[in-house]
Amino acid sequence: MVAKAIADESSGQQFPIYKGLENYTLLSKTGDGAFSNVYKAIHNTTGEKVAVKVVQRAHPIDPNNPGRRQGVESHNILKEIQLMRRVRHPNIIQLLDFFQTPEYFFLILELAEGGELFHQIVRLTYFSEELARHVIIQTAHAIRYLHEDCGMVHRDIKPENLLFDPIDFIPSKVRKFRAGDDPDKADEGEFRPGVGGGTIGRIRLADFGLSKVIWDSQTQTPCGTMGYTAPEIVRDGKYSKGVDMWALGCVLYTILCGFPPFYDESISSLTNKVAHGEYTFLSPWWDDISKSAKDLVSHLLTVNPDTRYDIHQFLAHPWITQSEEPTFPASDAPPMNNESPFAYDVPAFSDDGIPSARTPGVNSLREVFNISYAAHRMEQERLRKRGFRGNQGMMNFYDNMNELIEEEGEYDSSTSNVEHALKRINIANSPHTRSPNLSPQRKPRENGFKGFQLNLSNATLYNRRHKPRTSNRHI
Repeated sequence: MVAKAIADESSGQQFPIYKGLENYTLLSKTGDGAFSNVYKAIHNTTGEKVAVKVVQRAHPIDPNNPGRRQGVESHNILKEIQLMRRVRHPNIIQLLDFFQTPEYFFLILELAEGGELFHQIVRLTYFSEELARHVIIQTAHAIRYLHEDCGMVHRDIKPENLLFDPIDFIPSKVRKFRAGDDPDKADEGEFRPGVGGGTIGRIRLADFGLSKVIWDSQTQTPCGTMGYTAPEIVRDGKYSKGVDMWALGCVLYTILCGFPPFYDESISSLTNKVAHGEYTFLSPWWDDISKSAKDLVSHLLTVNPDTRYDIHQFLAHPWITQSEEPTFPASDAPPMNNESPFAYDVPAFSDDGIPSARTPGVNSLREVFNISYAAHRMEQERLRKRGFRGNQGMMNFYDNMNELIEEEGEYDSSTSNVEHALKRINIANSPHTRSPNLSPQRKPRENGFKGFQLNLSNATLYNRRHKPRTSNRHI
């Protein structure tokens, strides 16, 4: 049986031979990262199909400088393992097993046969409101479980980390088109309530590499000893959980229209837009989307985490519950009119060379998600750690961001990997970029503070962090 499954499903690709993984046969490669690869595999004895994440252990890359290491440090991967062992939820990928060798860490995970939601956005261009609701509600239930039952913030919610179990495709009886649709847009198919559509069934949240416990799951009290916990530690939970809600808003915006809320050919301009929450409901792409959906998005993409929706407010919104109650936009929502403040260069070309007037190329879309999420997460993490409060604190933070020096032991090495990735990204030179150009009439939103520009090539924060320290302080 196992031999037949291997013969039927093997992609024919040649994979590396990993010492320690002899009990599994790799069938296909499903994803990769800076220091990891993810494979679909089958257990050679039981026939169980799983996902295997192979992570390269950190090792010196310069014999003369042992401090220069490449790969993932043990404490980082063990933290991820510890967090994954705590979670049990139908909308979260489960860790089945973990083992390691001197060269690699191996995570054996539940397999979501459908793969990444990201690829379905590219394939379908956008989702109907019914399918978008189906996807985002399941994602929200996973977030609610992490926030409320596990005291955990995910910090990396994006379409690449949303996997799905596939369902049968049922062609649409009557095709529905939106204004500006390409005539050969892929058919999403019939939506079945409680089941799904577009081959997308159950949603599964994955990848806890950037996750962090901020709340004790047993007592529902802040981490630390009750009675000795400072107020800012209590507020930490609020600010950190807000990052997941912001990311949820980015995902909802994108699956409804086919492109991210924040998009620019310049990284510094893009991070500035994220910091100010500068987005709009572009015409004609948003013309046929309900006001209720737009209002919900606006309550998630609110710059101030104190007024941004939490997970309970999100799940109670009329667009989610499908009630007829009136909805209202957030106080800092963009104006809802049909006049677009952007001029798009069309046609743009997707990665396969096919003209598309809607969705940025695959590479550009992925880069924009990485930057917008990373910029927002880093913004809130710096605010939290430095204890800034109010707009004046925001101004000081933005003005002095590149002068900050993180203390040893505080800095999340996973964020360091994000910074490395950002240094490699050059959206302006991407052959697939569809860049929105600001019209002369457009003015920045007045919100009381300045923006920052995340120029990592010249950032003193980035440069100083990676220089040897001379301090004798012990951790």
